[in-house]
Order: sequence, then structure tokens, then C-alpha cells
Amino acid sequence: MKALLIMNPGSRSGKGKKLWSFWESRLQAKGLAFDSVITTRPGHGVELAAGAKDYATVVAVGGDGTINEVLDGVIQSGRSDLRMGVLYSGTSPDFCKYHGIPTSPPDAVEALVTGASRNVDVGRIAYSSDEHGQTTAHFGCSVNVGLGASVARTSNLLRRFTGDRVGTCIAAIYSVVSTRPVDLELIIDGSSQLLPGVNNLSVLKNPLLASGLRLNLDLQADDGNLVLFAVHGKRRISVLSLLPAFYSGKAVDRDDVFTRTCSKLTIRSSGRTELEFDGDPRGVLPADIQILPRSLNLIGART
Repeated sequence: MKALLIMNPGSRSGKGKKLWSFWESRLQAKGLAFDSVITTRPGHGVELAAGAKDYATVVAVGGDGTINEVLDGVIQSGRSDLRMGVLYSGTSPDFCKYHGIPTSPPDAVEALVTGASRNVDVGRIAYSSDEHGQTTAHFGCSVNVGLGASVARTSNLLRRFTGDRVGTCIAAIYSVVSTRPVDLELIIDGSSQLLPGVNNLSVLKNPLLASGLRLNLDLQADDGNLVLFAVHGKRRISVLSLLPAFYSGKAVDRDDVFTRTCSKLTIRSSGRTELEFDGDPRGVLPADIQILPRSLNLIGART
């Protein structure tokens, strides 16, 4: 059966399109049968992947946003036999780095054509969207409550001018200064936990947060776990002083942060609180999150 290439013309501010002809010609030379389709709106990749009935493989051709849409669609298709590949042309390849998927164009083609794959975990999240009401989606990296939506929104605006790392760093500093802490109620694997003054809560399936920000966590791609990591009860200056520890990965080693491993989580707040996952602001709390163990058949993933 054929592969379906789902191509985002907006990846890397439109620069990702320069790779399309290379990838298509190289795949043809390798003898891979495929069709290509270009996304035209947000959410289109989800629809295309979910409806790919005549294909054995769908390939996300773009950045982390495209990867998330295709991943979401593959899971929503309900097909355990539908495989997912990646030809990366974004700015911050956290999903690919974590799973060991090559990002150089020739190596990415080779990994896709050889067809070796691995079943990895995916997160499921139910939340409230202003546009669609109560919504269920899936993620491969992380959910963030607190600073996350502001960091994502601001960095997405800045990166085309400043580059990935600098744009994200500026966005993080701006968000710390402009975002107020929020009190959260968590239900972690059935047990309640009140967490006051949360600056940011991350629900992680991938310890690479964004653009060099990371946490030194023993979190495996198929271990059936999520890790919660929260910075809370801190003044803005204290949060800013933590920023270097996020680049070294050592923020998780501090005694004054909250960490917990779980498989199921509910997050509530008393007021309107935004959430972000896999690099984009999505909606608001409350949210119900759970792990779907080994639910994604991912081509090129490290074994």
C-alpha cells in the first residue's frame, strides 16, 4: 500500500517547502509509492491522517505542529496498523530528537524507506476549546499550564526574526514577567493534590521542552508513564533565576520543585487558565490527561 505525505506549506515560515522536491524525487528513486497532499488550514492534517483509509503509512512533512496533527489523526483513525513517519522541516525538532528520528533530509528519507518502526506512547487530553467546545486530542511531547501558552504564542511570533533558541528565550523571559501564577487542583492517579501559586506545570512524555530547554528525566518512549513537573510559589525573579537550569536540564534536581510520575491526571483551576501542548496554545482548563501505552507505530524511532 502507498504512503500519504501530509505537507505543511507554512513550516519554518514557508522555507520548509524548498525540501519538497528533494524528498519526493528521492522517495521515487527509492521505489516508495506515495501520494502528496498540502494542508490548507489548522486541523487539516488531523483530518487527512484520520481519513487515510487507503494508506499503510502517513508522513508528517513539516515541523512539530504538523507532527502533532498527523499523530492526532493517526490515533483518531483507530487503526493499529497505520504507521507514522516524519520528514522534518521545522525549527525545533524535539519530537524527532527524543525518538531518534533523523532530521537531515537524506537520512530522514533513508529511515522512512527502510521502514523499521517501534510502538511508542502517546498522551490523550480532553479540554475546552473556545472554537470547538469540549475537545479530545493527542500529544507526543508535553502539555503546559501557566507560562506555556504565553511562551508558545510569543516564540511562534519571534522565531522567524530571531531564530529558534533566541526567540524562545526571549519569549520565556517575557512570559515570566507578564504571567500571573495560578492555583491548581490536581487529581493524580485518583489522589487529590492542591498546588498553589503555580508558575508552570508540565505534563511530560518527552523531557525536551523546547528549543534547548530540557529536564534530565529517565522517561522512556514506551514506559507507560507521564511525568509531572511544576515550578510553584516563586516570585518572578526566582523563576528567571531558574532559567539556566532548564538549559542544563538540572531544574528537576532542585528540592523546591514538584515532580511526580503518573498515568492519569485531571487539572482544574478556579479561573480561566490557558493550556498549551506540543508547541501551540490550544484552549483552557479543566483538562483530563492520560497515557496511551505503545499506541503509535512510529517509523524511524530509536529502539
